[in-house]
Amino acid sequence: MSFSFGFANAELSDDELLPNSFEVGNEGAQESSNKIGNPLDAEWLKSTDIPQPTLVHLDKLLESLTNVRVSFEEVHTPQRAIKLFRRELFDVKHQLMSEVDAESDSPDHKAELDILMGETNEDVRKNVYEGGLKSWECSLDLVDFLGLQDPKSSPCIAELGCGTALPSQYLFLQYLQQESHLGLTLLLSDYNESVLRLATLPNLIITWAKQVLSQEQWAALQLSRDENIAIMQDELLLTQELLSAFRSDLEQKKIELYFISGTWSRGFLNLLKEIRWSPSSELLLLTSETIYQPETLPVIAELILDLISEARRGGYSARAYAAAKDIYFGVGGSVAEFEQYVTSKTLERSLPLQLTTHKVNAGLKRSIIAIE
Repeated sequence: MSFSFGFANAELSDDELLPNSFEVGNEGAQESSNKIGNPLDAEWLKSTDIPQPTLVHLDKLLESLTNVRVSFEEVHTPQRAIKLFRRELFDVKHQLMSEVDAESDSPDHKAELDILMGETNEDVRKNVYEGGLKSWECSLDLVDFLGLQDPKSSPCIAELGCGTALPSQYLFLQYLQQESHLGLTLLLSDYNESVLRLATLPNLIITWAKQVLSQEQWAALQLSRDENIAIMQDELLLTQELLSAFRSDLEQKKIELYFISGTWSRGFLNLLKEIRWSPSSELLLLTSETIYQPETLPVIAELILDLISEARRGGYSARAYAAAKDIYFGVGGSVAEFEQYVTSKTLERSLPLQLTTHKVNAGLKRSIIAIE
């Protein structure tokens, strides 16, 4: 199957990769991952300097958003003009400012906060922040690609390095539009818990509200505590009543949301076992802009291969779509390196997998790699 579409310019104001914001060093970590049998078991992934995989409960995230007013915008994909919703970046910063408590901030939290607030002009900082508040070009490529697939075929979805989670949001919206009660499981993983709280979940709530609520409900659920507030079409007050309606509707529609923060490692897979997360039907893995560093490229590749293999051992079909720039200039990762790694491990382990690369027609070369 061939796949080609145009994306001449960046559609979003904040989707440009800044190569000089990466720290490319840490050759020791790379050498360590090469010497062990599986990069997921690398010792450097267990370092106390790296956030370890942690389950973040939905109720905890909802509590942190109670009575927060979110501003959002419509985002359209370049090829199919698929409409999505994304919380405004300035609004995220506004919430962060309102929550700042200088006396309680640890140095690590302070460093992350400075980046999130835009004080350091960085997209990424090693072991601190992985760019999750921005909607990168490849995530929109992936949404357009998903628009060509069967929307009913993936009741179990995991997005690795989800950030604003536009691909998952699209599939979530598809499920809501079908008015299905067959069940949908979404596992959303991002390095930073703050991204899950400030961007990932708010985008899903906004999408749900826009799709499910009538105009009367849209207003009533926001006016439940104060009848004098202004009702806007690009703002949403997350009252307790609105969030309770969201939670209740998820249960009624058999939608399960899982959130995991922290690094990918063997610990990530062990955490999935601890919470008894496993695909109960076809598994779809999504990831975009996650292969930019040579030292972590094998980690995400092994995670994908392990999750696919585990699903198939359970008798379920599984596939993965990874969207990326062909070359990350000044950083080191590339589609070719990812292809080579996955292909070599597939042959080495005699895995019944096929890798197909679909090229995106754009000025800056990008691709979507399908592993099926």
